Amino acid sequence: MPISPLRVLFMLLIIGCTAAQAAQDGNADLYDPVAPANSAFVRVLNLSERNIEVGLSGKNKPQLVNSGQFGGYRFVAPGKQIISADGQTLESELKANTASTVIYRDGKLLLLTDKFVDEPRKAQIAFYNFTDKPAALKTVDGQHVVVDTLQRDQTGSRMVNELKIAFAAYADNDKLASFDELFLKKGRSYSYALLPAGNGYRAITLANSIDATE
Repeated sequence: MPISPLRVLFMLLIIGCTAAQAAQDGNADLYDPVAPANSAFVRVLNLSERNIEVGLSGKNKPQLVNSGQFGGYRFVAPGKQIISADGQTLESELKANTASTVIYRDGKLLLLTDKFVDEPRKAQIAFYNFTDKPAALKTVDGQHVVVDTLQRDQTGSRMVNELKIAFAAYADNDKLASFDELFLKKGRSYSYALLPAGNGYRAITLANSIDATE
Protein backbone atom coordinates (compact mmCIF):
# COMPACT_ATOMS: atom_id res chain seq x y z
CA MET A 1 0.00 0.00 0.00
CA PRO A 2 1.50 3.39 -0.93
CA ILE A 3 2.32 5.76 1.90
CA SER A 4 0.11 8.85 1.92
CA PRO A 5 1.60 12.36 2.02
CA LEU A 6 -0.05 12.90 5.41
CA ARG A 7 1.59 9.76 6.77
CA VAL A 8 4.98 10.93 5.52
CA LEU A 9 4.49 14.19 7.40
CA PHE A 10 3.65 12.35 10.60
CA MET A 11 6.45 9.82 10.15
CA LEU A 12 9.04 12.52 9.80
CA LEU A 13 8.11 14.87 12.60
CA ILE A 14 6.12 12.50 14.79
CA ILE A 15 3.52 15.17 15.49
CA GLY A 16 0.19 13.36 15.30
CA CYS A 17 -1.78 10.22 14.67
CA THR A 18 -4.51 10.90 12.09
CA ALA A 19 -6.15 13.85 10.35
CA ALA A 20 -9.44 12.83 11.92
CA GLN A 21 -8.00 13.14 15.41
CA ALA A 22 -6.56 16.53 14.52
CA ALA A 23 -9.96 17.68 13.31
CA GLN A 24 -11.56 16.53 16.56
CA ASP A 25 -9.02 18.64 18.43
CA GLY A 26 -9.94 21.68 16.34
CA ASN A 27 -6.47 21.73 14.74
CA ALA A 28 -7.26 20.43 11.26
CA ASP A 29 -5.98 23.66 9.70
CA LEU A 30 -2.47 22.71 10.88
CA TYR A 31 -2.47 19.89 8.34
CA ASP A 32 -3.75 21.73 5.25
CA PRO A 33 -1.93 21.71 2.90
CA VAL A 34 -0.14 18.46 3.65
CA ALA A 35 3.39 17.65 2.55
CA PRO A 36 3.80 15.65 -0.66
CA ALA A 37 5.32 12.20 -0.32
CA ASN A 38 9.12 12.15 0.09
CA SER A 39 9.33 15.81 1.14
CA ALA A 40 12.29 17.29 2.99
CA PHE A 41 11.68 19.42 6.08
CA VAL A 42 13.81 22.36 7.21
CA ARG A 43 13.58 25.04 9.90
CA VAL A 44 15.76 27.89 11.18
CA LEU A 45 16.97 28.75 14.68
CA ASN A 46 17.66 32.47 14.85
CA LEU A 47 20.56 33.13 17.23
CA SER A 48 20.98 36.74 16.17
CA GLU A 49 19.79 39.70 18.23
CA ARG A 50 17.04 40.73 15.83
CA ASN A 51 14.09 39.18 14.05
CA ILE A 52 14.88 37.91 10.54
CA GLU A 53 13.04 36.90 7.40
CA VAL A 54 14.11 33.51 6.09
CA GLY A 55 13.73 32.62 2.44
CA LEU A 56 13.54 29.10 1.06
CA SER A 57 13.90 28.48 -2.66
CA GLY A 58 11.04 25.99 -2.73
CA LYS A 59 8.62 28.52 -1.16
CA ASN A 60 6.99 31.72 -2.37
CA LYS A 61 6.93 33.66 0.90
CA PRO A 62 9.63 34.30 3.51
CA GLN A 63 9.20 33.13 7.08
CA LEU A 64 9.63 35.51 10.02
CA VAL A 65 11.76 33.96 12.78
CA ASN A 66 12.05 35.90 16.02
CA SER A 67 15.35 36.48 17.78
CA GLY A 68 16.44 33.51 19.86
CA GLN A 69 13.66 31.25 18.58
CA PHE A 70 13.04 28.31 16.28
CA GLY A 71 10.86 28.74 13.21
CA GLY A 72 8.38 26.02 12.29
CA TYR A 73 9.47 23.28 9.91
CA ARG A 74 8.73 23.96 6.23
CA PHE A 75 8.43 21.18 3.66
CA VAL A 76 10.02 21.31 0.22
CA ALA A 77 10.83 18.92 -2.60
CA PRO A 78 14.06 16.98 -2.05
CA GLY A 79 17.12 18.21 -3.92
CA LYS A 80 19.13 21.40 -3.90
CA GLN A 81 17.49 24.12 -1.84
CA ILE A 82 18.74 27.61 -1.00
CA ILE A 83 18.09 29.00 2.47
CA SER A 84 18.60 32.76 2.85
CA ALA A 85 18.61 35.03 5.89
CA ASP A 86 19.78 38.60 6.43
CA GLY A 87 21.72 38.67 3.16
CA GLN A 88 23.38 35.28 3.73
CA THR A 89 22.63 32.14 1.72
CA LEU A 90 23.20 28.44 2.21
CA GLU A 91 22.73 25.87 -0.56
CA SER A 92 22.22 22.29 0.54
CA GLU A 93 21.10 18.98 -0.94
CA LEU A 94 18.08 18.06 1.18
CA LYS A 95 17.17 14.38 1.10
CA ALA A 96 13.66 12.96 1.01
CA ASN A 97 12.04 12.12 4.35
CA THR A 98 14.63 14.01 6.42
CA ALA A 99 14.50 17.01 8.70
CA SER A 100 17.15 19.70 9.14
CA THR A 101 17.70 22.69 11.42
CA VAL A 102 19.64 25.67 10.07
CA ILE A 103 21.38 27.84 12.65
CA TYR A 104 21.70 31.57 11.91
CA ARG A 105 24.48 32.95 14.11
CA ASP A 106 27.16 35.63 13.74
CA GLY A 107 26.02 36.38 10.19
CA LYS A 108 26.46 32.76 9.07
CA LEU A 109 24.20 29.79 8.35
CA LEU A 110 24.97 26.26 9.56
CA LEU A 111 22.88 23.19 8.72
CA LEU A 112 22.36 20.34 11.21
CA THR A 113 20.68 17.06 10.34
CA ASP A 114 17.93 16.25 12.84
CA LYS A 115 17.45 12.72 14.14
CA PHE A 116 13.82 11.70 13.95
CA VAL A 117 12.43 8.20 13.41
CA ASP A 118 8.97 6.73 12.86
CA GLU A 119 7.74 5.51 16.25
CA PRO A 120 4.17 6.66 16.97
CA ARG A 121 4.04 4.72 20.27
CA LYS A 122 6.67 6.95 21.87
CA ALA A 123 7.38 10.64 22.41
CA GLN A 124 10.63 11.77 20.82
CA ILE A 125 13.10 14.22 22.35
CA ALA A 126 15.81 16.11 20.47
CA PHE A 127 18.50 17.89 22.48
CA TYR A 128 20.72 20.60 20.92
CA ASN A 129 23.82 22.14 22.47
CA PHE A 130 24.77 25.54 21.03
CA THR A 131 27.23 26.48 23.78
CA ASP A 132 30.97 25.99 24.17
CA LYS A 133 30.33 23.81 27.22
CA PRO A 134 29.90 20.04 26.68
CA ALA A 135 26.44 19.27 28.05
CA ALA A 136 24.02 16.39 28.57
CA LEU A 137 20.24 16.38 28.98
CA LYS A 138 19.27 14.80 32.28
CA THR A 139 16.36 14.53 34.66
CA VAL A 140 16.11 17.63 36.86
CA ASP A 141 17.86 15.92 39.78
CA GLY A 142 20.76 14.95 37.53
CA GLN A 143 20.41 11.27 38.37
CA HIS A 144 19.42 9.95 34.95
CA VAL A 145 20.89 10.78 31.54
CA VAL A 146 18.29 11.34 28.81
CA VAL A 147 20.64 12.39 25.97
CA ASP A 148 24.35 11.87 26.53
CA THR A 149 26.96 14.64 26.44
CA LEU A 150 27.07 16.75 23.28
CA GLN A 151 29.70 19.16 22.05
CA ARG A 152 28.89 22.54 20.52
CA ASP A 153 26.48 22.43 17.56
CA GLN A 154 25.62 18.76 18.07
CA THR A 155 22.21 17.16 18.44
CA GLY A 156 21.06 13.86 19.91
CA SER A 157 17.69 12.21 20.40
CA ARG A 158 15.84 9.82 22.68
CA MET A 159 12.41 8.17 22.63
CA VAL A 160 10.45 8.03 25.88
CA ASN A 161 7.08 6.87 27.10
CA GLU A 162 4.26 9.40 27.36
CA LEU A 163 4.70 11.38 30.58
CA LYS A 164 4.84 14.83 32.14
CA ILE A 165 8.39 15.78 33.03
CA ALA A 166 10.99 18.53 33.19
CA PHE A 167 14.65 18.19 32.24
CA ALA A 168 17.88 20.09 32.85
CA ALA A 169 21.18 20.51 31.03
CA TYR A 170 24.24 19.36 32.95
CA ALA A 171 28.00 19.60 32.49
CA ASP A 172 29.07 16.54 34.49
CA ASN A 173 27.40 17.24 37.87
CA ASP A 174 26.89 20.97 37.36
CA LYS A 175 23.40 22.09 36.39
CA LEU A 176 23.61 24.69 33.60
CA ALA A 177 19.94 25.40 32.89
CA SER A 178 16.47 23.98 33.52
CA PHE A 179 13.86 23.30 30.85
CA ASP A 180 10.13 23.86 31.20
CA GLU A 181 7.99 20.93 32.24
CA LEU A 182 5.98 19.46 29.36
CA PHE A 183 3.51 16.65 28.92
CA LEU A 184 5.30 14.55 26.31
CA LYS A 185 2.65 12.90 24.17
CA LYS A 186 3.27 9.71 22.27
CA GLY A 187 3.47 10.31 18.54
CA ARG A 188 4.92 13.82 18.94
CA SER A 189 8.42 15.29 18.94
CA TYR A 190 9.98 17.97 21.16
CA SER A 191 13.11 20.08 21.00
CA TYR A 192 15.32 21.08 23.93
CA ALA A 193 18.05 23.60 23.11
CA LEU A 194 20.81 24.97 25.34
CA LEU A 195 21.99 28.44 24.29
CA PRO A 196 24.53 30.94 25.61
CA ALA A 197 23.09 34.00 27.38
CA GLY A 198 25.53 36.62 28.62
CA ASN A 199 27.76 34.89 31.14
CA GLY A 200 25.32 32.02 31.56
CA TYR A 201 22.95 29.78 29.68
CA ARG A 202 19.40 29.84 28.36
CA ALA A 203 17.04 26.94 27.70
CA ILE A 204 14.39 26.58 24.98
CA THR A 205 11.66 23.97 25.27
CA LEU A 206 9.53 23.44 22.16
CA ALA A 207 6.84 21.13 20.81
CA ASN A 208 7.79 20.85 17.14
CA SER A 209 5.40 22.22 14.53
CA ILE A 210 4.87 22.68 10.80
CA ASP A 211 4.66 26.02 9.00
CA ALA A 212 2.56 25.29 5.90
CA THR A 213 2.99 28.79 4.41
CA GLU A 214 3.67 28.60 0.68
